[in-house]
Parts: sequence; structure tokens; C-alpha cells
Amino acid sequence: MHTTDTIKKYKIFSGEDWANIVFDEHALIEVYAKNVTFYCTEIQGSLVLRGEECRFPELKLITGNLSIDAKNCELPKLETVERHFTMHCHTVMNSLKQVRGNFKCIVDTTFKNLETIGGCISVKNATVNTRNGKLLKTRDVILVQYQFQADLLLKDGIFDINILGDNITIPHQEIRGKITIVGRNVSFPNLEFVQGTLRIRSEYHIGHKFTHHFPFLKKLIGNLKFENTGVSFPVLQETSGSIHMENGSYVTFPALEKSGNIMLNGRSRGSFPVLTDINGNFMYNGSEKCELNALRYVKGVFNTYNAVAPNIAEVGDLIIHETDRFEHLQKVNGKIQFLYNVNPATGFKSLEYLGEWGDSRMNGLKFPALKCVNNYLYGTYDGFEHIAKNVYFKINNNLHLTKDHFIISRTSFPYIFQEKRYPLRKLVAILKLRHSSFQNFETREYERQWESYTTPFFKQVLDKIESLWMEVEPMKYEEFFKAEDRNFKLFCFSYYGVGNLMEKLEAQKINEKEIEVTYQEYDENGNAKLIQKVNRYEVHEVENRKLGVFIWGRRAEYSYAVKCYCPSTEKEHWLWIEEGYKGDALTAIASTFRIHSNLIPYIKCLKRQGDLLICELKEKVTPTGEIRPLTASEYFNLLRAET
Repeated sequence: MHTTDTIKKYKIFSGEDWANIVFDEHALIEVYAKNVTFYCTEIQGSLVLRGEECRFPELKLITGNLSIDAKNCELPKLETVERHFTMHCHTVMNSLKQVRGNFKCIVDTTFKNLETIGGCISVKNATVNTRNGKLLKTRDVILVQYQFQADLLLKDGIFDINILGDNITIPHQEIRGKITIVGRNVSFPNLEFVQGTLRIRSEYHIGHKFTHHFPFLKKLIGNLKFENTGVSFPVLQETSGSIHMENGSYVTFPALEKSGNIMLNGRSRGSFPVLTDINGNFMYNGSEKCELNALRYVKGVFNTYNAVAPNIAEVGDLIIHETDRFEHLQKVNGKIQFLYNVNPATGFKSLEYLGEWGDSRMNGLKFPALKCVNNYLYGTYDGFEHIAKNVYFKINNNLHLTKDHFIISRTSFPYIFQEKRYPLRKLVAILKLRHSSFQNFETREYERQWESYTTPFFKQVLDKIESLWMEVEPMKYEEFFKAEDRNFKLFCFSYYGVGNLMEKLEAQKINEKEIEVTYQEYDENGNAKLIQKVNRYEVHEVENRKLGVFIWGRRAEYSYAVKCYCPSTEKEHWLWIEEGYKGDALTAIASTFRIHSNLIPYIKCLKRQGDLLICELKEKVTPTGEIRPLTASEYFNLLRAET
């Protein structure tokens, strides 16, 4: 099946890998090999150097981009980079003459033969010398108000211009730079190629009636932006950047076949009769229908609002606003979203592949040809688990599982895929921080806290956890403490235990109090009796820098926990508390019990088992109003059982 991702990536780790490259304009070559010599005179495509001391002794031309990210590389005969050039490390480049795109260098260096730079220049914190002297950060914009100023422009077409005058003619065949047009009736009678941004705007109320002429412009590498203007590009076939229209612009592209992002706002309209490929997103907010009859492929988001694309075959994400029929749509690489009212009449009779599915609202839709769903959230569409490559189970608000991986994130499906995935054996290593056996995990966590699924697909996950249990060692403190993923670190902290963490980080006790509590117990005959016990609570603080977790705010220098001594088991129990309750240990433990304020007068008693809090009421009351913590007095006067 066709895909819009035409880039061919080659990762080179040895000389043998180099022999397998098929050079063309879509090739992206990433060289990781170190201290290796590669022989070629020309590279069609882009080159990224990530291996130290790699050498290209005969290379003269790169038709794409060049990025140098490794030390001590050598390209002694390279003369031309047709597109963008980026240099992060010192490199031997004695022969470089021209860079036709953007130029970026962050190290002090000299290019003694460099004469031409076609795009923007960035030399932040670096001194770069060229044949013509020291390279400046930016290029001056040339203002053109009269025709004689246009006639004086450099013949090589390398400049940034702002055309303010009316009825100006620019004679160049190629321009490499930024073009801004504000004046009326500007003509480019010979222009065939632009590398840079082309912006056209009108400051007149009827600006869209003024015309500009581009009769031979065939290709533009850069962005197009239009504001309150009208223009036509009769032979433009391809633009690599975005097309952005604002404030009632109307632009026609009768020959355009390929484009980057397209965005039409503020009553703007566009005509794209032969457009087949959008290498980006399509967004249209106009009131009239936008006809895209030839469109086949959209790599990014395709928003169908007031857009008609009857032949669309492949998209990234699909956003649907109303009833649509997709007679030829075969592949959605991302997700399908319905805005406003979901309409089951939307047809997907030819859809064969769907990237992500996690919305139960779409359960009434039909997909008769669907063969594969890459990532599917169980329970959101009947039967999808049988064709899904990866079945995800939402365990709680913080954890999603498959049979091979888990993701820690509080974001909704499918946005969890922006987070890092971890192998399931690492989850077992974390579980073993708290549980002494798989059976202990089953009874103390899985049966009490995990969402339960009866499908055989979920049993595969549990079986995998059980099979790994004897193989995997508990995760070492140093492993998760040094992790860069904040969500992962906090998740591990919850299994390591607050007490263990406080001891490891040498937390300081800042408050301690005892209180006599009346508990209710039962004898062997079931008769209730009241007994008195003395409970002790301590508040401890630990520096957040020791936790390795950055928290915004001037006062967030410390985190706090309260330590409880269980009167029945004589064991310690720890709970995190908020900073506002650190000053009194009794208030601190009471703050961990929160309830609707209208229920408090009806509480008969409280019972506590660790983090589990049970509230027995005198009569049935509907919870309403604010949720607040109990005061120390309310908490201990009502507490009747605790383990």
C-alpha cells in the first residue's frame, strides 16, 4: 500500500552498510560508523554524521542537507550543499564554496572558499570567517519601493527583499531568500525557483483584488503565507513548506500536486484541483466547500470540516465533523476523531488499517474491510482485540499494560504514546519492591486495586507477569532514582515505600505527638468493648533535591510525610502529606481523611486499614458541597478501629 513517508533512512555502522544505499533525493543517510573512510564524489539525498573521525576524501556535492554532529570528520573536497548546512563540531572542510539553504554553525571556524549562502544564517556564540570576511548572524532586508532598486538586486538571486512599491518587476529566474510583497501588481515574469519564505499581504481593504504574477514559478522550497490578498500560481507543482492563508485571501494552484501543511483561516479560500499529496496537516475553517477531488494522501491531520476529498486513500489522523463517506480510504496511521455529534452513518467500507483506537463512542460504526489495528484500548470497540497488533489495558489512571510493555502516564489514550514505553519485566521488578511473591501481589494489589478484565488477552498479561516473577530481581534503588523520566521515578517511589525512601534519604523529624484513642474491639462471642490505646505520629521532611524531582514554586524545597505506629501490629506506616499540615502531627494524619463537608455531622465512626478509609454514617445522606480534610479533633473522636 502507498505511504506518504517517502523518506528512505539508512543507518550506517560499517563500510558494508554503505554499499546497500540507493541514492536519491529522498535518501537520509545517518553515519554512526567511527574512523571509517567512505568513497563517493556525490550524494543524492541528505547526510548526517554521528560517527567520530569518519572521512569522505572525494565527496564534492550533497544534493540535500548536511548535518555534522561528530568530532574530527573530514570532507576536504566538498564544494556544494544544495540545501541546509548544520555544523556542531570541528570538521575539515577546506573547499566549501556554496550552501544554497540555511547555514548554522556553533563552533569557531574558517571557510576560506565559502562565497554563497542562500538561506538564513545562524552563528550563535561562534566566530565564522568566510572568503568575504566575518559571517554575520543575519542578512539585511533590501527594501524595494521603485523599479530602479529592483534592477540593482544581486544577479545571483541571493537576498531578502521587502517589496513596498506598486507595479514592480523582479527579473530573476531563481531567488534564494525571504520575499515579502506588500505593494500592488508585482510581477516575477522569469521566476522558476524560490528557496525561502514567500509572504504576500495587502494593507488595503480590497487587497484581494490586486494581482501578482508568477507565470513560470514551478517549485518553492519554503513556506507560502497570504494575508488579505489574491494571487494565482499557474504552473507551481510542488512546495515543501506550508501554505497559510488569512483574512479573506483567495489563492489558486491549478498545477500544484504536492505541498506541506495547508491552513486556511479567516474567510480564506483556495483552489487545489490536482493536489494529490499533503506532507503535513490540512485545516480549513471557511464557510464554502473546499474541493480536493484529486487528494490521495495526507501525512498529518486531515480535518474534514467543509472539505470534500472523495478519493482520499491514506491519512495520519482523521477529524470528522459531520457525515462523510470515504469510499477509497484504506489507511489511517493515527486516530479517528469525531467532533460534535457522532454519526454512525459515516462510512469506512474500504478501511484496512487503523493506527490507534481508544474511543468507545464509535462502537456503532462499521469497518467491514478492517484487517489491522496497531494500538487498541480494550473494551472500546467490540471485536477489535482479535485484529489488534497491540491490545492495551487501562489498569488505573496511571498505568496501561500490554503483554510486552507498560506505559506510565495520566494522559488519555492515545496520547499515552507520547510517553516512554518500558518492557513488562521492568514492571515485575517494580512490583517486587512491595510484594514478596506473585500470590501476595494477586491478593494485595491485583484483586483490590487493578481493573479486572475477563478476556483471555488479559490473562496473557497476568501469565507473563507470573512467568517473569521468578526470573526478575527487585529493582535496585539506584536504577529508578537516577531515571530521567519523572513519571517513572514517582511510580517506583510508590512501590519502594515512603518509609524506605525517607530512611534512604535521611529525612529529618520535625514534629511528634501522642494521643490516647478509644478503639472498639469484639470478644470471641461478638460482644463489643471499648479499649484505650496511645497512638504516636511523627512528621518528617526531605529535601526535594534529594528526591531528584523538581517541583515548581518558591516554597517547594521539601516534601513531607507522616509516620504512624500501628497499635495492633506495632509496625510503622507512612503517608505523604501536604506542606500546610507539617506543623502538627495529629493534624497531619487527620488531613489524609477527606470527605464531603455535608456528611461530617452524620459520621457514626471511622475505620482505617492503611490507605483504606471506611466511613460509617448514622443515616443515608447524598454527598454534596466541598470536600475537606477532617480536623484532628473530628478524626480522633470518630476513629474506632485501625490496623
